[in-house]
Amino acid sequence: MITRRSFTGLVGGAALATSSGLSKAQQPQPRRGGRVRVVLQETASSSLLDPTKVASWSVYFAYELIGARLVGVDSHLQPIPALAESWEAANGQVNDWIFRLRRGAEFHDGKSVSSQDVIYTINRLRDPAAQSPLRVLVDHVSAIIAEDALTVRFKLSRPDADFPLLLAQDRFHIFPEGYSRFDKPLGAGAFIANGLDPAGVNTYRRNPNFWDSGKPYLDEVSFQGNQDSIARVSALLAGDVDAIQAVSFSLAKRVTATPGLDVVSSPSGLHNAIAMHVDKEPFDRIEVRNALKCLLDRSLLRDKLCAGQASIGNDHPIPPFSPFYHSELPLRSYDPDRARTLLRKADINLNGLVLHASDAVTPGVAVDLAQIFADTAREAGVSVQARRDPVTGYWDNIWLKEPLMVGAWGTRYTPDAMLRVAYRSDAKWNETRWRRPEIDRMMDEAVATTDFARRRMLYWDIQEAIHNDGGAAIPVFFNQLDAKASYVKGVMPSPLGGLKGWAFSDIWLDR
Repeated sequence: MITRRSFTGLVGGAALATSSGLSKAQQPQPRRGGRVRVVLQETASSSLLDPTKVASWSVYFAYELIGARLVGVDSHLQPIPALAESWEAANGQVNDWIFRLRRGAEFHDGKSVSSQDVIYTINRLRDPAAQSPLRVLVDHVSAIIAEDALTVRFKLSRPDADFPLLLAQDRFHIFPEGYSRFDKPLGAGAFIANGLDPAGVNTYRRNPNFWDSGKPYLDEVSFQGNQDSIARVSALLAGDVDAIQAVSFSLAKRVTATPGLDVVSSPSGLHNAIAMHVDKEPFDRIEVRNALKCLLDRSLLRDKLCAGQASIGNDHPIPPFSPFYHSELPLRSYDPDRARTLLRKADINLNGLVLHASDAVTPGVAVDLAQIFADTAREAGVSVQARRDPVTGYWDNIWLKEPLMVGAWGTRYTPDAMLRVAYRSDAKWNETRWRRPEIDRMMDEAVATTDFARRRMLYWDIQEAIHNDGGAAIPVFFNQLDAKASYVKGVMPSPLGGLKGWAFSDIWLDR
């Protein structure tokens, strides 16, 4: 039987958070009270408030403050109890999962959280009429059954050893049965909303009946969005706010050099991929794909583009902190001679390649990455034009359509969550058009087995195949940088970033 404890051991761990070196007795203890003012990295249209449909940080952050999921994650992306106190695979085949809800957990209106609320929430994601992009994540849920008021059973059409972590992902907050007023957020989380204005300032107050005893410590969290990274940093430097999301690599040194301010650096799975369509000339030749991968100066990109705030990538999407990362696969180095040899073998002369990039991908990074790649490729006699495309329309008109373009991917909780959406043959977002049915079968076996050693072997083989044959050149994984005043305590490095809404139940002020 796979229980919560054995599931945690199955997915492994990663040491990302740093410690202060103080003994537990010496460390300052959390204090109650105060308000933290946060500036987020973007705003959203007031017409897009349903958190299951919109990708806006303002809406996402609001529901992270007020909402709660069945399963939480810690700073190592390990599953921890939230609204579900425990879970287990009922038959040992991980296609039949039982979740037991926390007794006494309440929504902000005083209603107790029940199995029917869970069924309503997940069925809403599954409903084709709701048109949620999250539907693909739960398309293998064949039935949800209320065993009793506090026990929910999920039957799956295929085995899924990662299923508890799936329910821990973004926007799986549990809502009361029948809830649909997304301009008046209602959940079972640490803070209570008085509405949601994604283009303005919102102040949410402490939930005195929060199920996690003693938390949150703050009385209020106030937040607003601003897409201007310089304006966000300026507000922090001036003392107008207490914390900001998404500090650019170029501005992080300015913040670090300012007394009383801290940068929280979180190694993550965030990466840009130079994507080549493997079904289009000249990228249908493996020699061409690997020659271009040899023309990425990964150390230069890490140190110059990212100011050292990145880890080296190896042309597959699994980050180094993952317990399934292929640590024995040699890192591909910058090697113009090797690139020239591969191109001679292919009997091809690469001229006039156009690499599309835009600030829509990763602001302040993706366009520069494309230009640095064009510069280093020139040393091997490969002519690449780095084209800066407009922000507007990039995802609709360029991404997935042009044969050589830069894409962006965030941190995924599990290897399957990354591979299934971008590297499976039939994946809607297969940006390289790399289709290998034998790799699809390996993905299915990996997510179905509870044998950690077998899973790791399968994921290692998949990483090696993508590295050797795939159409994605992935040079680095970016650290996510947030910044705060030093008196804001309890912010921990996390692959998801240190200032996610759910983290604010642990944040406190030491003034």
